[in-house]
Amino acid sequence: MDNPIPRARGAFPFVAILQSDLADTGTDRIVAPLAPAARISGTVGRLMPTVKVLGVDHALIVPRLAAVPAADLRAVKDSLSTYRNEIVAALDLLFLGV
Repeated sequence: MDNPIPRARGAFPFVAILQSDLADTGTDRIVAPLAPAARISGTVGRLMPTVKVLGVDHALIVPRLAAVPAADLRAVKDSLSTYRNEIVAALDLLFLGV
């Protein structure tokens, strides 16, 4: 998805919806921003896995989870389903320390 927060779009052009459709929490969805991996200084690792979006490597910035209005999340750009294990591992590390 395109980042629905205009002031953050330059650094984080996309967001990934991490919330399951089964977890209906009303009008908001939990997302993590995506930044082009080439722009990230520091360690991209288990907490910030590298994923491909439209053929370009991006870092999924899991520590910056946010709730955004579902209505602001429009066209899907790509699927991260092949990175499920890496995303779950990042969430486990963030919330459970494992």
